[in-house]
Amino acid sequence: MPGMTLRRFSSPVLAGLALCIAAGAISTPVAAASSDPEATASRRLIAAGEQVALTGSPGGQFSQRALVDTASANARIAQLLPTRAVTKAFRKAVGSNYAGQVIDIDSGAELWSRRATSGLLPASNMKIVTAVTALRTMGPDKTFNTRVVSLGKGKIAIIGGGDATLSRSGLTSLAQRTAATINSRPDLLPDVTTPAPYRPKTCIRKGKRVKSTKKKPCKIVYPAARRAVSVYVDDSFYATPTRPAGWRSGYEPTVVRPVRPLGIDGDYSMDSSANAAAYFGSALKSFGLTGSFAGRASGAGAEQLGSYSGSTLANQVKYMLQVSENNVAEMLFRNVAAEKGYVPNWANSSRAAAEVLSALGIPLASTSLAGGSGVSRNDRLTPLALTTILQRVADSTTHPELAPVYWGQGMPLAGISGTLSAGAGRFTTSPTKCARGLLRAKTGTLFDTVGLSGLAIGKDGRLKAFSYLVNSRPQRVSPLTTRRNVDKLAATLTGCY
Repeated sequence: MPGMTLRRFSSPVLAGLALCIAAGAISTPVAAASSDPEATASRRLIAAGEQVALTGSPGGQFSQRALVDTASANARIAQLLPTRAVTKAFRKAVGSNYAGQVIDIDSGAELWSRRATSGLLPASNMKIVTAVTALRTMGPDKTFNTRVVSLGKGKIAIIGGGDATLSRSGLTSLAQRTAATINSRPDLLPDVTTPAPYRPKTCIRKGKRVKSTKKKPCKIVYPAARRAVSVYVDDSFYATPTRPAGWRSGYEPTVVRPVRPLGIDGDYSMDSSANAAAYFGSALKSFGLTGSFAGRASGAGAEQLGSYSGSTLANQVKYMLQVSENNVAEMLFRNVAAEKGYVPNWANSSRAAAEVLSALGIPLASTSLAGGSGVSRNDRLTPLALTTILQRVADSTTHPELAPVYWGQGMPLAGISGTLSAGAGRFTTSPTKCARGLLRAKTGTLFDTVGLSGLAIGKDGRLKAFSYLVNSRPQRVSPLTTRRNVDKLAATLTGCY
């Protein structure tokens, strides 16, 4: 943008950054599979890290790739995009209801636009909004606490604090800490009980599982004495889940689960809080206690027995952007509202996000921030809003808190990682494969919508912000065909096509 201060990095520094990325120095949590169509081909690629041969400084300079001057690079983009966006093949794959904009980051000059102020369905491009508003509000080092409190002898409550990437190992650690406290406190230690003996319905005989019958009954089992704990859930940190306007009835829970402040990453169920409590209860067995989910109860003001803080917000954002994780997005959407002092519900989350964007100078005319993930049919973003957000992301001197989105390897890398990986069919075929590793972008897919917004390294070694939103996608062609045609516009910005 105009007036941006660019920082020049030496070649050794650039090389060092490249080695860090190539070595997979940025770790990202991996979730279980979901039915999100964008995530299917990408999850297994996250843990492997990104193999990148080229990087640059947080000032927008990529001197290793400055092959032409900026005027020539921008003139070529301005000349080619208007013609490539109207070819017969492009119109057949994309249709007529699309909008876009390209901005030169250094100068702020608009290089191309089409209906840039029109509000269209963004699909998962909405996650860029969620990432930026979360990082701006809470900072990249923010973590979220999951706590356990005492409700009296033999009763505890696990309190959800909005940890969007809470793992089973995290809950096991919390169980260990909680059990250690309970076992050291006679006033909290539940009485020893011995369950009644029982005859199992099946048992193992000669290596095979068989049914218990009158003629050949299974042996009676005498359970060991145990100290049983009743595990309650307090998930009142968020408002009671409701399905918002714009979510199709079939979305819950396989595309996105009801939004609660407690849940195991990768759990696509109607009650993630109950599932987390049940897992926590089972984890207590390894530490001298047994536990079972007993329902919901308030833990307000109760004595804390243990707590667990998971991944930083920076890592949660990068994970969300890489695999397009809907549950993470909706939880972060809620957390922004909570951080700003609002009751975390749909209306207040939308309000909070709009306030953060307005403070950043993002134009919000014709936009609607219905949710954090982009699955809502009521979401609307403009290419202008997205490219303006991306200008803020690129300027890490003014906005270092936003660095995880691009400089911290948040958005997928063309042809290499996440939902832009080769496994997802992106940037692998002519003419776009030449742009492999030269742009980062957030994808977006609904049955009738394709979006791609991000930052590309131009042939002049400068960043270009872009946003392409396609609505009413022709159903006679596959979603991948539409995506690859949009990829052509993105590849044009790199100067390789």
